[in-house]
Amino acid sequence: MSVAKRRNINWNVGVRASVAVISTFLFIAPVLWMVTTAFKTGNQAFSGEIQWFFTPTLENFAEVLGGTRLTYALINSLQVSVISSIVAILLASGIAYPLARYEFRGRDQIAGTILSLRIVPPIVTIIPLFLVMRTIGLNGSLLSIIILHVFMNLPLAVWLLRGFYEDVPKEIEEAGAIDGLGNIGIFFRMVLPLAMPGVASTALLCFVFSWNEFLFASVLSNAGSQTVTVALTQYVTPVGTEWTLIMAAGTVVAVPVWLAALAAQKYLVRGLSLGAVK
Repeated sequence: MSVAKRRNINWNVGVRASVAVISTFLFIAPVLWMVTTAFKTGNQAFSGEIQWFFTPTLENFAEVLGGTRLTYALINSLQVSVISSIVAILLASGIAYPLARYEFRGRDQIAGTILSLRIVPPIVTIIPLFLVMRTIGLNGSLLSIIILHVFMNLPLAVWLLRGFYEDVPKEIEEAGAIDGLGNIGIFFRMVLPLAMPGVASTALLCFVFSWNEFLFASVLSNAGSQTVTVALTQYVTPVGTEWTLIMAAGTVVAVPVWLAALAAQKYLVRGLSLGAVK
C-alpha cells in the first residue's frame, strides 16, 4: 500500500471519528446539562460563569420527590406505559403473524393501511377522540390514556412484528406441525421464542413512546390521572420557570426509560440487527 493511499485512509478514519465524537457530544450535552443542573443550587445554576466543579446537592430531588403530584404521576405513567405496551404487543402479534405467514389477496395493502394510521398527526385526531371519550364517560381516566396509547403504538408494532415473524423460517413451523402442534402451539412454543428479540425491542419502543407522550395525556387527564410529561409543566409558572426543580424532575423521569433500555439492551441490539426496521 502506498504512503499516499495510507494517509488517505487515515484521514478518512480521522474524519469519521471526529464526526462520531461531535455527534455523540451533541446528543449527550443536553442530558449532561440537565443532570448537572439538577444537582446545583439556584445560585450555582444561574451564576455568571459556568461552574464545572461544584458541591452537589440533593435538595432539588428531595423537593421534587417529596411532593405527591410527581410521585403519583410517575405511578400513573408506569401503569399507562406498561399496560398499553403489553396490550399493543398482544394485539399487534395477532395481526402481524397472519400478515407474515398467510398469503391472501390484499395482504400488502392491509399492512400499508395499518402503517398509514401511524403517519396521521395526533393533533388531527385529538378533538374527535376527546369527544368520544367524554361521551362514553372515560375522559379524565387512566383507561382513556391507555386506550389511546395502544391506538398510537399499534400500527408501528404491527409493522415491526410482521418483519420479525417473516424472518422465522417456515421449515421450523412445518416441523412443529409434523410433531403434532396446532397453530397456537406453533406460535407460542416455536415462533415467539425465536422472534423474542424483535418482540422485546418493539415492546421497548412502545414503552418509550407511551412514556414520552404528552398531547393525549394533557388533553384527557385530570389532576388525579396526570402522567409525568404533564406533571413536569407544574414547574413552569406565570412568574417564571423553576429550572433546578424541572431539571431534577426530568432526571427522575428519564431513569425508568434508561433502566428499561439497559435491561432490554441484549434483545434490543439483536432485534434491531435482525432487519425488522426496513
